[in-house]
Order: sequence, then structure tokens, then C-alpha cells
Amino acid sequence: MEIFANHAHLFPADVRPEGSVDSLLSLMDACGIERAVCFAPFRQQVADAGYDKPNEWLVEEIAEEPRLVGFGAINPTEDDSIPRLERARDIGLLGIKLHPAFDKFDILDERAMQFYGVAEEMEMPLDFHTGVHWYRLMDNHPLKFDEVAFFHPKLVMILEHIGGRPFYEQMLAVLGNNNVLNGSPRLLAGVASVLNKDFQKLWYLGIERIAEVIHIFGEDVCIYGLDFPYNSVEMVQDDIRQLRSLDVSEQALGKLFGGNLERTIGLSAQQHRF
Repeated sequence: MEIFANHAHLFPADVRPEGSVDSLLSLMDACGIERAVCFAPFRQQVADAGYDKPNEWLVEEIAEEPRLVGFGAINPTEDDSIPRLERARDIGLLGIKLHPAFDKFDILDERAMQFYGVAEEMEMPLDFHTGVHWYRLMDNHPLKFDEVAFFHPKLVMILEHIGGRPFYEQMLAVLGNNNVLNGSPRLLAGVASVLNKDFQKLWYLGIERIAEVIHIFGEDVCIYGLDFPYNSVEMVQDDIRQLRSLDVSEQALGKLFGGNLERTIGLSAQQHRF
């Protein structure tokens, strides 16, 4: 079964060697992963090192790597966020990573809501961090995603970590409260950094909760993600081992390990593939 994994944060090798393309490909080979979606670094992570256009950097960095697909990374409340979104589409990126806690913005900020509206019109999937991440919870409480989904009924979102341990139940409510789009779920559950209770203490859900998500919402909702470079080869291998132990069909496993991701990316404009 081919694995097409989501959620790999890439960095220039001179900024973070363990987050480089070569390091990612090495992990993928060790774990039997054929393809992966890569996120550009956030602007504030690399600007001081001279990478002031991280989305463009990513496109150039993976241009000769057919196993890698690119997502941009944008703070939707910055003044140039919408032009950067349009530029991301034009240079071939197939989605956008957003991290409300890292970039310290309110999910429902008016500027962010305008950004979501443009992404909705573009059919550009948005991949959000959800859950605790050392910033005020009032600004990024997971229930706010219900508001985003309500006001943007055609927006496709991947909700990473499914809220993590503290907000898992609320994320179930958000996932269950919003309709499908064109026969497929438009809110997806990102299964990333949730299966190691010792290392991922605030995000840990355990394999039983992943089974519960599939039981409640069906096999078309979950997307496996690496959370590279924060998880080691051994942790990714154990993720895959645990997920393969789920009491689901091979078809369901295929969707978890890439089919749902492929479909979600397919909601964006295919002519912008690399």
C-alpha cells in the first residue's frame, strides 16, 4: 500500500539541517513512505537567515523532487496575506498551512476571515494547527472553527491533531456539525503527533480515539501526517504500525494513508501541480 503522508515542515538546510529535503527523503525511505506534502517554513522562522519569500523558496527547493508536493505557509492577518495567497496558487502550491498559535492571531480576526473567503473562492485547502501551543487559548479555541465553517461553507480545512488531548471532544463537535461538499467531507481530521503518549503529551489521543473518529465519521475524514521534523523515524514507524492495527478495511487504510489527502488536494486547481 502506497503511503502519501501530509504535514512535513521543510526548512533550508542552513537553518535547520534536520528539517531539510534530504532529511525528509531519508525519513520517508526508512518508513516506506512514497510521497509527502511539504509545508513552507513560516516567514518569521527564516527571514533573519535571508529567506524572505519562504513559499517561493519551497517551490524551488522541491522542483526536482517528484515525491514532494508543496503547501505555502501564511499568516492571514498580515497586510500582504491575500497577495501571497494568490502568488502561492500561481507558483503551483496546492494548499496553505496556517498556525494561529505560532503566528499569534485570532482565528476569527476580520482579516483572517477575508483570507479564508479568498481561499474558498480559489478552492485552496487550508491546513490548520489546532490545540494547545503556548499562546492564549481565547484566540485559537477549536470551537471557533465552527464559525469559520459556517461563514465559509465551501472552504476545505484539514484540522491537525484533532484538537489534541484537551480539545478532542470539541473538535468532534466541529467535525460533526458541518456538511460535506460535493459528496466528500470538507473538514478533515489530521492524524499527526497524536499517538505517542510520552513525547506528545498535550496532543496524544491514542489509537482508540482514531478508531472512534473513523467509527463516527467514516473512512473519508482522517489524513495521516508526519509532523516532520519534530517526530523521529522510530516515532513515524510506530505511528504506521499502530494505524495498520486498526480494525478497518484495506480500503479505509488506503484512504487514511493518502487517499483522503489526494482527494482533498484534488479540490484545488489541478493545473497548478508541479
